[in-house]
Amino acid sequence: GSITASLARFGIDDYLRQSTVLSARHADAADLADLDLQPGAIVLVTVAVNVTPDGQPIQFSESRFPAERVELKLSAL
Repeated sequence: GSITASLARFGIDDYLRQSTVLSARHADAADLADLDLQPGAIVLVTVAVNVTPDGQPIQFSESRFPAERVELKLSAL
């Protein structure tokens, strides 16, 4: 399922991305195992907060991606 569908089940029909922070760091032991990486690998880390239209936080997420396997495209409307 999707985040949007999950939130809708709880009566939240709309939300906004309040913030996304991107950073890079060396993979730790858990990253190495979970992402099948070699020691010294770099991971991209995203930390995001979604809020209701009136600003109430409803979701926090932290994700890690192997830097060598992804490309991020950032754009603004």
